Amino acid sequence: MKYKYKYNIFLLILFCFGFSQAQVTNEGKPKSWKLELESNKTLSLPSFDLKSLLVEDAINDELKNQPYRFGYEHQVSLDLKDGKWTELENGDKVWLLNIVSEGAKTLNFLFDEYRLPDGAKLYFYNEDKTDLLGAYTSSQNREDMQFGSWLIDGDNIWIEYYEPANAKFKGQLHISKVVHGYRSVVDIPQLSKALNSSGPCNQDVDCPIGQDFDDLKEELKKSVAMTIVNNSGFCSGSLINNTNNDSAQYFLTANHCIGGSVASWAFRFNWRSPDPSCSTTTNSTDGDFDQTASGATILARSTKSDFALLEINASLPRDWDLVWAGWDRSGDIPDFTVGIHHPRGDIMKVARDDDSPAKNSRSFNGISNMDNWFLDEWELGVTEPGSSGSPLFDQNGRIVGQLAGGAAACSGTVNNGAFDYYGRFDVSWNFGSNPASRLQEWLDPADSGVFVLDQFPPLQIFDDDVALAVDNVSSPICGNEAFPVFRILNKGSEVVTNATLTYQLGTQSEVSVNWSGSLAIGESEEIVSPTLNLSDGNVLVASLEIDGVQDGFLDNNSITRTIDNFQDATYDTETVILTLLTDDYASETSWEFYDQDGNLLAQSQGSLTDNTTYTETFEVGRDSCFEFVLLDSFGDGICCGYGIGSYSLETGSGELIVEGGNFETSESTNFRISDNLSSTGFDFSSSLSIYPNPASAFVQIEINSNEEFNVELFDMSGKKLYQTQMNGDITIDLNAYATGIYFVKIGDGADSITKKILKQ
Repeated sequence: MKYKYKYNIFLLILFCFGFSQAQVTNEGKPKSWKLELESNKTLSLPSFDLKSLLVEDAINDELKNQPYRFGYEHQVSLDLKDGKWTELENGDKVWLLNIVSEGAKTLNFLFDEYRLPDGAKLYFYNEDKTDLLGAYTSSQNREDMQFGSWLIDGDNIWIEYYEPANAKFKGQLHISKVVHGYRSVVDIPQLSKALNSSGPCNQDVDCPIGQDFDDLKEELKKSVAMTIVNNSGFCSGSLINNTNNDSAQYFLTANHCIGGSVASWAFRFNWRSPDPSCSTTTNSTDGDFDQTASGATILARSTKSDFALLEINASLPRDWDLVWAGWDRSGDIPDFTVGIHHPRGDIMKVARDDDSPAKNSRSFNGISNMDNWFLDEWELGVTEPGSSGSPLFDQNGRIVGQLAGGAAACSGTVNNGAFDYYGRFDVSWNFGSNPASRLQEWLDPADSGVFVLDQFPPLQIFDDDVALAVDNVSSPICGNEAFPVFRILNKGSEVVTNATLTYQLGTQSEVSVNWSGSLAIGESEEIVSPTLNLSDGNVLVASLEIDGVQDGFLDNNSITRTIDNFQDATYDTETVILTLLTDDYASETSWEFYDQDGNLLAQSQGSLTDNTTYTETFEVGRDSCFEFVLLDSFGDGICCGYGIGSYSLETGSGELIVEGGNFETSESTNFRISDNLSSTGFDFSSSLSIYPNPASAFVQIEINSNEEFNVELFDMSGKKLYQTQMNGDITIDLNAYATGIYFVKIGDGADSITKKILKQ
């Protein structure tokens, strides 16, 4: 039998993400609300066996070694053809789809295709318009096109997509799952989501837990988030600092929370009650903040201490006032411990154990010796299912573990006196043979060797402290122009009125920008958004200083970013050739080929055959970027444990782009095709005319020559659509083809030239 340990590592592009309060980006209301647009497109989802699920939940809710389930997953297949389109007078378009799942407390949606052009917006709202999510924008685009929404209250939900007339490409949306939340709301109309679903012995996070920790708690609660895992369950976790103190979006949670891809996970920060309930039967009131982000990547995980380290993909705005918690990897036994968490998906809670935990080893989730901290009972508060993955803090406010399981629960307004256990941080640090199974390389990238690290930003608030942020330069750029957005954030207690930004790209001259305004603590403002040419280098260095004042904390005043525009991966070719040799388990292997907008151009068809060589040729357009992805469903690549599989990408002239085979779940290669059109011998450039371009119906090709030429038309996937011979002029009829990009290749046997055609 073939045994493998499965884990996923996708190094994905980060995307910018806007400020949120009760929305994701706070970009106004849907167009239909103002224009009173309607749709007669309603999808009613079928009923399901709720009674059986509740029986299962009654058993599973006694456990903490699995996510807390709140919903039933309807498998669907819905895209932009299923709703109703309305074209506005200015050419903008609005799409509406109504989805009803009778009796649902909430609905949330999983997209396996999500790709929006700049300017497009996606909203979710309920029938009475009391709950609105959005706008989701192109900032949520991911390489794998997955996206998961947050929860929307109600059983009658509208999905609205707005696309401007000048969009560079048509949006792509496909919903694969709709989750019917059957117990994510208590039966109190004014309460939302899972508010007050946990037991009455819980302490809201703003309840006092002791003068020796209350000040630390005020900071640490800003690091904790509730997560929607596997589309229909809840876990908890926290942002965690690294020795670079650079706000890397690392998120620590429990390994047992991961039941599949984390690409569609959703994270909710700062959900706290303004009127805390402290182990009473009085309900907590809802909090104002609904700061949610979607999508993550698994960096490291291990069953030995039940930890998982993720990287949240969407950029977390500085405006959210988040904290990256510190840690202690020494293994020293704490004097007392505190946990901050979201039990049963409820508003944020806190628990305290006044006694020192004990080091323990137990059978857990398939192994016999999971190393943990054992807490015999809580003195204040408790944990419940849904708290899994939440951080355990020592007396200094540093993470020493994350919740794995236990028997602690409420018994009325007091806890039942039972135990909990947390995976040990010191074990997670260096247990395992590589960075995919331990924390060391991620949280101490500089190999400083420190044993303890405090939170970021530091606990101290300085009188004068500004931070510099730069957005819109994280994603690779297909071209030579970058458009960074520089922002100033006031982290100090004094109002900032004047500052100077200095930035330099490559070997270009340094630029200084004077800013003036009025920023109170926590406020931010854009300084400038220049257009930068990457021809003289792609390393962006920027710094910010307060005019005439010494900044009290300089670690957040400067930024260095390398802007990737595929300078080292640009090729002059018209074709790219894939050669793939499969291993002993070829059914696990597949490949995908994408253009620069994330459109899938080609993919492997059906199940591949063991130990077989495959060859594919892709026609590629000039001045364009592409991505090739090789995948292995079991997570062990195609070499070298179960056969000697391999693959390579080469240009048409035999220049190697990439080769390999020893990877885990996937391996991606991005490259660019230069804009230098190949033509030698006959002077195509001076003799060839192609017009109109863009074209709506017909395109005319003229060559000033008496020779005969071969003409071929290809789509973006490289599929040949049309071929003819020409001697003089020809006309190609495009009416049968969809709107998009096509390529026409013209050759005389010895030389050829390829031109891009846009069909409108």
